[in-house]
Amino acid sequence: MRAIVGKVQRADREQRVVGIHARPEWAGEPSFPLGDTVVHVRPCPSALAVWEAVKQHRDGYLVVLTDVDDGDLGIGLRAHLANGRLFALRPWEMIKQSFEARTLDPLLLNEGWAASALARWEPTEGWPPVPGGALTRDHALGHLASVVFGDDIGGAPYLLPEHPDTLSLLRWTLDPVALGRLAALPADVREGLTRWLGDVTGPAGVWTLRAVAAGHGGDAVPLALVAGLLWQDGVQSVATEARGLVRARLGGADLPAEQAQTWARAAVALIGRLDYPGSLLDRAESLLLEFNATTLIAKSALLPGAYDVRLRNFAKAVRQALSAPDAATLRQAEDAHVHLVSHELAALPPLISRTATARMALRLVRWLATSDEPAPTLADALHDQVRTGAYVEWAFADVWTGDPDDKVAKAYRTLLDAVAERRSGRDRVLAQHLATAVAADSDPGSLVPIESALATLVRPLGRSLLVVLDGMSAGVLAELADELVRSRWTELVDSALGHRRVLLPVLPTVTEVCRTSLLTGTLRTGGQHDEKTAFSAVTGDPQACLFHKNDLRTPGGHSLDPEVKAAIDGSAKVIGVVLNAVDDSLDKMDPGGTTWTLAQVQHLQALAEAARIAGRTLILTSDHGHVVERGSIPLTGTNATSARWRPATGQVSEGEIAVQGKRVLLGGGSVVLPWREDLRYGSKRAGYHGGASAAEVAVPFAVFSPSPVKDLAGWKPAPAQEPAWWNTTVTHRREFAAAPRARKAPEGQGALIALDEVASPQQSALERFLDELLGSELYAAQRVRAGRAAPDVTRVRGVLAALLEGGGRLHESTLSAVAEVPAARLRSVLAAVRRVLSVDGYDPISYDPDGVTVVISVDVLAEQFGVAAP
Repeated sequence: MRAIVGKVQRADREQRVVGIHARPEWAGEPSFPLGDTVVHVRPCPSALAVWEAVKQHRDGYLVVLTDVDDGDLGIGLRAHLANGRLFALRPWEMIKQSFEARTLDPLLLNEGWAASALARWEPTEGWPPVPGGALTRDHALGHLASVVFGDDIGGAPYLLPEHPDTLSLLRWTLDPVALGRLAALPADVREGLTRWLGDVTGPAGVWTLRAVAAGHGGDAVPLALVAGLLWQDGVQSVATEARGLVRARLGGADLPAEQAQTWARAAVALIGRLDYPGSLLDRAESLLLEFNATTLIAKSALLPGAYDVRLRNFAKAVRQALSAPDAATLRQAEDAHVHLVSHELAALPPLISRTATARMALRLVRWLATSDEPAPTLADALHDQVRTGAYVEWAFADVWTGDPDDKVAKAYRTLLDAVAERRSGRDRVLAQHLATAVAADSDPGSLVPIESALATLVRPLGRSLLVVLDGMSAGVLAELADELVRSRWTELVDSALGHRRVLLPVLPTVTEVCRTSLLTGTLRTGGQHDEKTAFSAVTGDPQACLFHKNDLRTPGGHSLDPEVKAAIDGSAKVIGVVLNAVDDSLDKMDPGGTTWTLAQVQHLQALAEAARIAGRTLILTSDHGHVVERGSIPLTGTNATSARWRPATGQVSEGEIAVQGKRVLLGGGSVVLPWREDLRYGSKRAGYHGGASAAEVAVPFAVFSPSPVKDLAGWKPAPAQEPAWWNTTVTHRREFAAAPRARKAPEGQGALIALDEVASPQQSALERFLDELLGSELYAAQRVRAGRAAPDVTRVRGVLAALLEGGGRLHESTLSAVAEVPAARLRSVLAAVRRVLSVDGYDPISYDPDGVTVVISVDVLAEQFGVAAP
């Protein structure tokens, strides 16, 4: 009726009465809108009734429905009708008019049910005009399905008319109201639409619609996930009964294995797009339980239960690696971790935190597999703490938070005990070196005494913001530095060392002596007034100023006190700020369970941003570190007034050491300090400082530039500071060993050495290979072709050697450290190296799909440069 009236309306004729030859019955409303007019409908069983309806008509259009023939109406009455006759009801002709089509697809004409359906569900605004003039089956039924299947909660159609797809169909099954609408359709329409949708959406759509037809549409997504597990290779013995139960929910049809996998992949893709898919995953596990096939959960890469199984398997591998630490068990731990993180939910809340803990556990396992030679000097011990111990501390704290699964928790506890034992041995060695060096007042060597840091390290760096985080250990700095580097700060290291600096503290490691000595430039006790008074003199800048906790209180609406911000923006060379967040946490919170971020340390994020805007170098350091309360043992009867040091009276117990010398500023120059982290003298708190453990004694000192620089007062862009085991397995079998070099290899990278010793002939094979490749005519031509963008040959050699020695694949941070490439420039350096090594479009260096692992093909490299592979 709309189509006929619309055609008359478009013809722009004066006749407003439309006669349709049909049964004179009408169950709808007597009038309905059409565009900007109204259509009135009158059933008329006789010519007289038609005449009466025409006489009474006043506005809009009148449609008379009559079964009286044209000839019986008479010429006079027909003259009042549009076209002078009755319109015959020809469904396909009307559908063609509705879509403004010129031709109809024969495939559409074969769908006999579609004409009445398209007429019945035509939208108020009508069907959209068909492009090109030809109405195809897919165009017509696509628009019909879009209307019939309904809209989502946001008002968008579940199925797009132009492209109904499987994911949209699966998402539609999650709406029980929409499922009900389909069930209420006439059988021929429902069957015709589902048959067509199955054709256009493929096997996944077919089985989704069969689940709907069988009354299990709400379970379509979980059933698809279950089908993917049941119809896979190697599960026939446990899946036979369960497959039959699935078929019953699909109308009894046989589900081919390849189609089951297609259906499952579509469900997995939909799960990845949903914000809250947990109920669907839980339902899939419930179905497996109902089908007596729960053993297959472990084979899923998506179900939550499979994550639990994988995590327990990882924990089991960790226990085996601890009880029998060899290449095989360590490889098993690595493989179990890879299997764990490949789970689809591993990187999503709420499992992401458990995955992060497992990653830290693996790192500790790797660290335990590295060699443990005692540090020969105090400097070596303290450097090792900022290079390696800091990251052990970071990982230890994360693993200490544990896991809710009892089996996993027990494995982590065993790991923590092994790590604590090894750390304790290192703490003992450091404490002995410390006591000896302090007593002898020996030359600190590469260490910078804390009282000399401002004059020796800070002053030459020029315009800077010095942030002293009271109580910050090397482990906390490692966390903060990681975030700063990811926030586009460029870390700088002393060119003479190649890694972060560490300061030699005064003793005991408490604020009143350590911080005051740092900020006044002399060995002394004191407080804030002394520090403020001496700060400008020790920095060599009369304009330099120092802000403490109370100076940082901000007025409403400000992230940073205006006076502090003005000082940072000003001309003073050095601005100092003392932050107490870490030290305060030892009393007021649990530092062992804290993830240290810039936002976690009050004011630090605002200070860093202000320094960036002002173009200041950012310096992070501390006055001393701290240890965390983890089941400590109280030592009584010692006359101690502090938690981690006491006067040198009474017997020195196991875990303590007596220290005396001019660097001991309390206790009359002679004190007893616990080097074991689990000893304390006072009441229990969240954490402590004052002792001689590495976590307390090593004072980290790190420098960051807001923009890339080549050199700043003897400081250069830093390679990645993480130890090799942080991101790289220590158990891979290397094809080569590093050939002897004129310079010393980067400290702390011994973890890259495989457990298997490699014979010296392989060393010369690698050197020969690199010599021939870099000396070849083709390589020389590649360098000429690259022009000024060609990297230095030493740089190319270093990158190639690192990758080849690393078994052909290295994490970016490890490659940065081993090849001594600044972390901030690694990708640009690697791109330049790849340009000169890529011949005829074949690139021997690429990235693993994880986006952070660099891979090299020695075969491609050897073939394209015409040298024998080592």
